Amino acid sequence: MMIGYCTVPAHAARHSINSLWAWVRYFGAISQDQDLRLGADFSELDPHQKTILSDDFGMGISLQLLASALDLTEFCDGKYFIDRVAPRVRCHVAATGAKRGPRKSPDFVAIDSSGRYHVIECKGTQSGLAYAERQLADAYPQKEAISFDASITGESLATGFSISAESNTHSSTFIITDPEPKAPQLRIDDDEEKIAHDAIARGKISRILTLAGANSLARIVAAPYGDRPSATPDVIISKRQMERERQLREQVDEEQSMLTPSPEGYGRMANIDLPFPIITEKGRFTKVKISSTIQKDAFDEWFEISKSDAPRSDELTGALSAAAKGKIISESDGTSGELRDGQLFSSHLELVK
Repeated sequence: MMIGYCTVPAHAARHSINSLWAWVRYFGAISQDQDLRLGADFSELDPHQKTILSDDFGMGISLQLLASALDLTEFCDGKYFIDRVAPRVRCHVAATGAKRGPRKSPDFVAIDSSGRYHVIECKGTQSGLAYAERQLADAYPQKEAISFDASITGESLATGFSISAESNTHSSTFIITDPEPKAPQLRIDDDEEKIAHDAIARGKISRILTLAGANSLARIVAAPYGDRPSATPDVIISKRQMERERQLREQVDEEQSMLTPSPEGYGRMANIDLPFPIITEKGRFTKVKISSTIQKDAFDEWFEISKSDAPRSDELTGALSAAAKGKIISESDGTSGELRDGQLFSSHLELVK
């Protein structure tokens, strides 16, 4: 479930990703071996699809392990963090949306329960351990793109996950490295910590809104002054942006009407027929039930903000900022799984025969 959670971007077009599909796209990928391996069908994908799967597993496995090991409470995409923070700390950075090399943003920036910030770059491969180790050398420039003042800095890690196939003799391997840092492209001082936390909290809330089915509301949270997260309150709003804002408000109403209300919050449920049966030691399963729920108070506050004509604040309210802090826990018993993000969000999957 962590793969589905962490691979949904904070700032995405309304229909750029089917977030329900994020939960189930790799259901049939894992073999029945005791250790984690790809099944035969998924180990024979074309090179493009293999790269996507490897990247997704590299991020998901990393966050699954590090969320527990580092006691993480929040994280967001590295590119979103840089886009949002850099204009607010008067810093120009060379990191971009490049897929590789020194100008690529790190995958994630995270906060732990003690308030320390961590920079994480993830790699994944199906080409064996030696290739994974070579990938880590390419990861070093990305993890060095951001640094924090010593009083709030945590780890700066490059991780690699070499996932094996059921036909291989070697096992899957996870690697963590922490090389010596170099001069960062973006430095966050302790007096800028509030700006950094605001970006991570917005990234987290936006991801959760997207997973719950409120994509347009997620865009307003991630980029309150237009389509770009980097936009600041003093930006001049063009006619095109005003029309875009009007459309977003209409879409917020439409999406809200499609969510399922409950005492706990708002969300959606779906029953999906799997394209092929999944066979485990507990039986043969042909369907999956999925539900996602976001806390009612947080959703209601953001819904009211989106509808208001008052100028939007560049800082989250204390209540929303506090709501974003919560341990990220993903658990499974073999036929069902649950991911909880503090009190703010939960998602549940259940295999059905």
